Amino acid sequence: MAYLEGKRVLVFGGSGLLGRDLVPILTARGANVVTPSHEEVDISSPKVFPALSWHAPDIVVNLAAYTDVPGAEKRKGRIESIQSNIDGSRMVCEAAHYFDAKVIYISSDYVYPGTKKSTQGYKVSEANPFCFYGMTKYLGEAFCSKSDLVIRTSLKARGSWGPNAYTTVFHPVYTNGDWVDIIAEKIVNAIENERCGIINVGTKRKTLLDLAAEEYPQVEVKDVALVNFGYPYPTDCSMKLSN
Repeated sequence: MAYLEGKRVLVFGGSGLLGRDLVPILTARGANVVTPSHEEVDISSPKVFPALSWHAPDIVVNLAAYTDVPGAEKRKGRIESIQSNIDGSRMVCEAAHYFDAKVIYISSDYVYPGTKKSTQGYKVSEANPFCFYGMTKYLGEAFCSKSDLVIRTSLKARGSWGPNAYTTVFHPVYTNGDWVDIIAEKIVNAIENERCGIINVGTKRKTLLDLAAEEYPQVEVKDVALVNFGYPYPTDCSMKLSN
């Protein structure tokens, strides 16, 4: 029997970008998936404990997060990112561990310095966040136990570039990120293979221009060195991928 067959899986943030691809894959592999909305269960609130008590999951997948990177550099965004990415992770992990459920925490390649400039990529031991958002995701990892799974990754929505979407791309910016459906499949594979600890998940090293050009060959290139983002912008978050 496959590992996920019959497993009770509780997914926080299941209606978000990643969740919309991840949940159907989990279901297709035999998991019984429940996806409470933010209105039903705010992960930074004590409602997490009764939710886990009621659903009795074997696995808890935490996709819920504050992901507005430039917004996290402002006061309001900092408060919200702390509540979701740090306080929320703590609450989910404490509840999951109390009820003997395994946590799958989706982290980010932004926990790395973002200036690697090497085809080797960052090892999991080289975390050193360059921005406030990355720091909150990194601190959120700390509540996971050795038997939990922390996945550092990056993803893009299909349709991000095109005549009715983004028409420009920053370059050169290196990443192991890929389209959300591809990353979702890799995440479920890692869960099904019963991985634990911290792992880097992605596809081969590429530039954002490579991804953008797949969708929109006419994409306009902007020199990333000439753009003022108002916060440190990563030019290379490529990772040493975990096998």
